[in-house]
Amino acid sequence: MTKKGENMGNTKRNVKGQGTFVEMENGKIIHRKYVESDIPGKRKVLTVRGDNRAICVKLMKKKEKAWEERMALINANPDETVADLCKRHLEFQVQNGELKPKSVDRREDTIKNQIEKYSLGYMQTQAVTPADIDNHISALIKTGLSPSTIKKVVDVLNAALEWAAVRNELHRNPAKSIKKLIMKRLSKLESKSAAEADVIVLSEEEEEKFLQETLRTNDNNGELKYSGGLYGRLLLHSGMRVGELISLRWKDYDKENGYIVINKSTSFCRNRNASENEAKYIAVQGTTKNQKARVLQLFDEAIEDLDMIMNEKGGGPDDLICRTKNNKQYSATMMEHCMGTVYKNAGLDDKVSGLHILRRTFATRMYENGADTKEIAAYIGDLESTTMQYYIAARKKVIVGGAVKQIVPRPGYRINKENEKIRKGDAPAGNRNISE
Repeated sequence: MTKKGENMGNTKRNVKGQGTFVEMENGKIIHRKYVESDIPGKRKVLTVRGDNRAICVKLMKKKEKAWEERMALINANPDETVADLCKRHLEFQVQNGELKPKSVDRREDTIKNQIEKYSLGYMQTQAVTPADIDNHISALIKTGLSPSTIKKVVDVLNAALEWAAVRNELHRNPAKSIKKLIMKRLSKLESKSAAEADVIVLSEEEEEKFLQETLRTNDNNGELKYSGGLYGRLLLHSGMRVGELISLRWKDYDKENGYIVINKSTSFCRNRNASENEAKYIAVQGTTKNQKARVLQLFDEAIEDLDMIMNEKGGGPDDLICRTKNNKQYSATMMEHCMGTVYKNAGLDDKVSGLHILRRTFATRMYENGADTKEIAAYIGDLESTTMQYYIAARKKVIVGGAVKQIVPRPGYRINKENEKIRKGDAPAGNRNISE
């Protein structure tokens, strides 16, 4: 129990239950006392040092009081499970306005589907060890969940456990010591084989098929087949997030100069206070993700899309640009279902899904046409690091001998491609500046 460099003196036991005093050769006193531990089945030693016993007793009382207060917090929820703690932490975050409504929904789903249903979820929080966290992650990996989804689980667990530890409700955060190793393990699972795309985007052929399909009309009346087809085109030609797109009103669009203001985002979240007859989900409008408000100078294709939308739907300055046939606000879910049908009918690859692929394709085309990462990140409203890692595909999907292959082009490919187009007098496909 001595520190390195100390000389142990005579040990004298005090009255039973009051600990021991050790008189050191230098005249100092070390006072030790066993107390109830926060780890079941174990005891903890409190230690103080002083010039004499009276000082040690005074210091020990102060230290005991602090420890008793900590134990009171721990014992206030002795049977609290990991899932319960995660829910309590989420309630705290909601009360303090730390999360956006959509983020609350996602965190609720993570707790319900990836924590509460597993053995870790109903373990007593005080008994959880780093090994239990690691075993839980292994179980999630075996289910086939994506590494990105499992990383969110790790973040939720670590945040809740750290919150409890900081509040002295836990003696330690069992996820803290192992989080780095788990994240490294999950990152390895995200590595791509030679046959896989680093970032999934539409090939140029798939992009053309998609654009053609969005304009398909019904044979019986000549009207557009897809209610959201034009909106999908606008996503592809602007790189906007769907939440940003469905928030836009015609007054945000400066047709004369080809500018559009993006300063808000809409998501549909659970209506937690809904009565039996009220909608279960409500539209919530907030700032753009990462507070990336911006004014875009649109490309010709995006302007053409907006012209088609106006001709098809009409609308005044205060009307939403994206509206259903019944003039209701479009939701991200509706848009995703519509695009899923477009992808299927266009005969696109099975891996083509969701709406974000349109945003990734836009970013990749900009990169291929000579834009640097900083420009792209500013345009799509994201961080440079995120843009480079998640939005720009370095590999190109090509068909060789009837088989689809992911090819890494020669370095300088995009610059040579751009120079070739300039020599031919052609503007970059899909990225013509409105001033040209």
